[in-house]
Amino acid sequence: SSFIKNLHNIDLLSSLNMAISTPPIAMGIATAAAVGMVALTMKRRREQKVAEYMKAWQLSSYDSDPAAAIDTLTLEENVPTPSEIGPNQILLKVEYASVNPIDWKLFSGGLHGNCPVASFPYTPGFDVGGTVQGVGAEVSNLAVGDKIIANTGLVESCTDPAPTPGGPAGAFAQYAAVPAELCVKVNGMDLKTVVGLPLAGLTSYQALFTGVGSSFNGEPLGDAKEGSKVLILGAAGGVGCLAIQMAKKAKCHVAVTASTSKMPNDSSMTKIDFVKSLGADVVIDYQKENWATVLAGQEYDMIYDCVGAMEDLTEHAPKVLKKGGAFVSIANFDPSSKSTDDVRFCVFFIKSNSEELQSLVTMVKDGDLTVPIDSEYKFSEVKEALKRSIGGRSVGKILIKIDH
Repeated sequence: SSFIKNLHNIDLLSSLNMAISTPPIAMGIATAAAVGMVALTMKRRREQKVAEYMKAWQLSSYDSDPAAAIDTLTLEENVPTPSEIGPNQILLKVEYASVNPIDWKLFSGGLHGNCPVASFPYTPGFDVGGTVQGVGAEVSNLAVGDKIIANTGLVESCTDPAPTPGGPAGAFAQYAAVPAELCVKVNGMDLKTVVGLPLAGLTSYQALFTGVGSSFNGEPLGDAKEGSKVLILGAAGGVGCLAIQMAKKAKCHVAVTASTSKMPNDSSMTKIDFVKSLGADVVIDYQKENWATVLAGQEYDMIYDCVGAMEDLTEHAPKVLKKGGAFVSIANFDPSSKSTDDVRFCVFFIKSNSEELQSLVTMVKDGDLTVPIDSEYKFSEVKEALKRSIGGRSVGKILIKIDH
């Protein structure tokens, strides 16, 4: 569709041609260090002075129970600020972070084979938004002072050993070293309106349309198009609510599951009201009805699973999908989950793509996409924010405001 084509043809030349003008490295580094400041290393082409130490949330070890692991997180106040970045990285002053379920799912160690925490202590968090403080020598499209959002690289940075100490992530800290290729400028925009896009937005976009992400089983699918019939399970969450909007923009027929639970910020509205407001064509109250019964025989093209219940794949999906239909899950990590003659299955992780993220930012600017906010927490309340996510009742994105 024209929607999908437009998302792949965003003009980035204005970003690449932005003039960069910052003062050279100030003399007297030793004096600055003596008062708790460090100059960024000469590996950076442009830089500002930053505090020698920063606050960062850290996890000291895996725990088989993610909820118990959350309780072991500590806010450390004397973590060395990244004082050296690579030629293709930036140093980011983090102003907002966004919570994703993968943040706490990594705490158990169960995903170590695919997303390892290479060493401890580990600073969690993938979605970041803030101000560029330094750029590497080979970075040409970003400058000190730019506002950016990024996913710090769920798949890309999850290597063993990881490219940075402590493994991937690092959003729940005052500063983070981020690959420049994963960043998108959002100058002039309110960070709160877009910081929830990088992981959740790209996950839904790629799962529905492009299929460029990695997968554990089978192949990424991503083949929804104009006229496709798409069912979204768990549609009121941070990923599902974005998927509704994207699918409707692409002129798909969209069915969703939700409940009559009250919205966190508006007691007069239920989650069913919320997903209807986003454009869902069919809304099923999963607390009262079985979606497989309601939609049986209607030959849907795709089920986008944001819940992860095994019976949805094995028992329910074959009743609703057309033969060979797609079941794309971001929550079912059971290794026994496989494709069959009737259902094509994959469990899906995104691949960071700044061009596609730029497309989503443009959609927000144009009023074609809204990132609903469930709640906002203080930096000191990261544990509470993660517990809000693990409870599975959030509607939209959970944000963390980072203080300095």
